[in-house]
Amino acid sequence: MSPRHSSAHDAAKVRVVVTDALGLQRVLTVLTGRHHAFTRLSAEEAGTDRWTISVDLIATPDEVDLVAARLHRLPCVLTVDVTLAGRLASTA
Repeated sequence: MSPRHSSAHDAAKVRVVVTDALGLQRVLTVLTGRHHAFTRLSAEEAGTDRWTISVDLIATPDEVDLVAARLHRLPCVLTVDVTLAGRLASTA
């Protein structure tokens, strides 16, 4: 495992499947309540009242891990898949 700087931001794709529309609302509340930087957010019904939420985040790897852990703790969440898309250049 290579060391990473906690201030380096990556693009991450997070895909969450929830049990119902109320679960969709809970996931969105968790994500928006923490002021995460989204570049894309979508939700679609996945059949039998399940929903799939796809989110593109700009965050440090540690923040992405924390988001995934928080989502896993919600009883309505069936799966959480995270893909780090790559490090972004800082423009500060």
